[in-house]
Amino acid sequence: MRRLGSLLKNELITGVVLLAPIIGTVYLFLFIASGVDSFFPDHYRPLVRGVPVPGLGVVSLLCLALLVGIFAHNFAGRRMVSWLDKIFARMPLFGGTYGLIKQVFESVFSQGADSFNRAVLIEYPREGIYTIAFVTTSKSPIQSRTGEDLISVFVPTTPNPTSGFYLLVAKRLVRELDMPVQAAFKLVITMGIAKEPELITTTARMVRDEVIGKPEGGTPP
Repeated sequence: MRRLGSLLKNELITGVVLLAPIIGTVYLFLFIASGVDSFFPDHYRPLVRGVPVPGLGVVSLLCLALLVGIFAHNFAGRRMVSWLDKIFARMPLFGGTYGLIKQVFESVFSQGADSFNRAVLIEYPREGIYTIAFVTTSKSPIQSRTGEDLISVFVPTTPNPTSGFYLLVAKRLVRELDMPVQAAFKLVITMGIAKEPELITTTARMVRDEVIGKPEGGTPP
């Protein structure tokens, strides 16, 4: 009986692990879709058995974004975007929020930007404790105040990486990780449970080298 209970428990946990990402993704999509759809009256949406079909708002928003993107790539569009940008930025209250959101999206999505394309290792919150961080800018605009080369990094929290801390770390204290950003995020989100043996071993070796030093003869085994 105990063996049967243990087996059912394992199967239940496996089912939850498999279903949770699917349910979470579907719920998030439906939440966003319903929020955008609320801008459109029900009589504008097609009906299936008397129920308005969701998704019209999302499709309309994507089409609008596509048209704006096409328009912004010609001469007249660039001038118009620049003009609107100045107007929005100067509006009381609205301008500050607009500028912040614009800067965040440009930093994350702009081509050629080095935001979040490097995973590094730093000592935080104190010496001897290591955490994974993500480089946001390779140079800090205030490093002249410290006399050191500073790197701006984002330290995400676990298991919710959307919140975290913005830190300015001396370049000499930042250790590069031979690890893709996606793999590093996976380690953070799963609290180190992610099964990436080679990547985890790389991090462990870096920490060991820093604490006890490399063995004579070169790279540690």
